[in-house]
Amino acid sequence: MRLFGCVCGQFHTTADAMGMKAGAARIAAPVPFYVIDHPDGVALFDCGLHADVGNADDPYRQALQSQGQDVTFGPEDIVARHLERLDIDPGRVRWIVLSHLHFDHAGGLHQVPNATLVVQKKEWEAGADRETAARYFLPRRYFDLGHQVLQVEGEHDLFGDASVVTIPSFGHTPGHQSLRVKNAQGDHILVGDACYTCEAAETRNFPDFADHAAMNRSLDGLLARREADTVMVFGHDPGQWGEKPVLPSMRH
Repeated sequence: MRLFGCVCGQFHTTADAMGMKAGAARIAAPVPFYVIDHPDGVALFDCGLHADVGNADDPYRQALQSQGQDVTFGPEDIVARHLERLDIDPGRVRWIVLSHLHFDHAGGLHQVPNATLVVQKKEWEAGADRETAARYFLPRRYFDLGHQVLQVEGEHDLFGDASVVTIPSFGHTPGHQSLRVKNAQGDHILVGDACYTCEAAETRNFPDFADHAAMNRSLDGLLARREADTVMVFGHDPGQWGEKPVLPSMRH
């Protein structure tokens, strides 16, 4: 089994919005997703941005810009191109484990049409409820595309061999989940947006719309699962990507 981390563009916002200490300083935060090439099939953890959001006239991008935010990514950054570079046909992806239903985590679903979505039941129900979806910014047009959906409750062993296991980490959204991946490359906890950055694990500066009490409980639980060599990969941490990632922060 192989684990790959890919970056599907950049999200431009303030450091404070990512829970970082630099306040109003502008940062470019990576929009990651992960590819798990398992003997029993290919799985993704999240799937990045919708291809259209890269266009200047896209309504969702224009809405972000009106709030002082933006995204940048090009045709080579979309999910399908990353998979093709790994010699993986997007049409044969078996599973997509969605951490949650935000636009930068579920947006690429249109490029992976045959996969079964693995979503916490609480998250899928939140996305189907108009009021809850509006509160937590869960745009149905990106995730409700006709895929088969496996709604899970709690931990779920994706391949039945304990190598890829979902971990409920509610709070950022009602049914957010993280993912633990254990293979020859090591033990990785893909935190997702249960914590945006390594610094946010210290500041506990969470988004206004989130359930902060639940996020603190979830993050404490994830950190308690760390073993000596566990790598914590946070949701949008600039220091964990690039030519020289800051590896110590990955083990924070």
